[in-house]
Amino acid sequence: MDNNPSDLLPVGAHALSADPRLADTVRQIGSTYGYDYFDDGAVRKTLSEHEAALRRLGRGGLVWAGSLATAVGIVWLVWAAAGKPDNMAVAAAPPAALLVLALAAFVQVNLQGRRKLRHPFLEGYRHVLAAARAHGAPVTFVPAWLTGRGGAALDVAPLPSYATPAGAPAAGVRATPVAPPPKPAEVEEYERIADQGGWHDEAGWILVIAGAVGVGYAVVKDLPAAYASVLLIGIGIWTWVAGHRLGRRQRELSGEALRYLDELTRSQAAGAPVHELSPPLRKLLDTRL
Repeated sequence: MDNNPSDLLPVGAHALSADPRLADTVRQIGSTYGYDYFDDGAVRKTLSEHEAALRRLGRGGLVWAGSLATAVGIVWLVWAAAGKPDNMAVAAAPPAALLVLALAAFVQVNLQGRRKLRHPFLEGYRHVLAAARAHGAPVTFVPAWLTGRGGAALDVAPLPSYATPAGAPAAGVRATPVAPPPKPAEVEEYERIADQGGWHDEAGWILVIAGAVGVGYAVVKDLPAAYASVLLIGIGIWTWVAGHRLGRRQRELSGEALRYLDELTRSQAAGAPVHELSPPLRKLLDTRL
């Protein structure tokens, strides 16, 4: 998020208020943590501030120092080993100490990040999202940074567990002033092809190089059959062209998908339920925020 008033929220105040039982739960959570989670503007602003703080931490001086120390320590350790010193333990001690310092820097960043994720506002908001899901309210997405999800897809601060309340009204029993916008066919096509491709350039290069090597072998060894490898060059060029067309179509459709996300934000602000985004749209939203 960049604190834009049109940012799409994980769940809006209208959705939280649609079910009286959920509304009471959210009020209790707000009272416990000292925040009004029905104020969309304040929630959007505070989420943006916390996300920005976590991003600064992930790009801060400790991370740079740790990365530099890691690179220098590894190179130094390899250089020391290559020199075949009389006492390897003595030669390896300085780079090993540098690597320990680098590890300590990364551990410190991790601990600071965990502390930031335990801020009362974020703790309460995770409870709000968990309660909304348990009550069947439409949660559009759960920001990866909010749960501290890393590359291993493990949540450092996952949403708490909430049991589905017995006898709770079904989601959507209260009429909403605005219906969510229909999903255009272009957006559905984008969802289908957004994750396709990405391998065309590499495959094209491999095929072209393999074909060129085959042709060169045919010339050097005077082996006419090897000239058939020229087909690999043609297939490689065709792969490039196919990848280019796919990428161009993805870019065209991504514009339609972004416009659809804008429509979702407007309808959410007006009270329409916005259901969970598909993975391609969620990824597109992440790159935009």
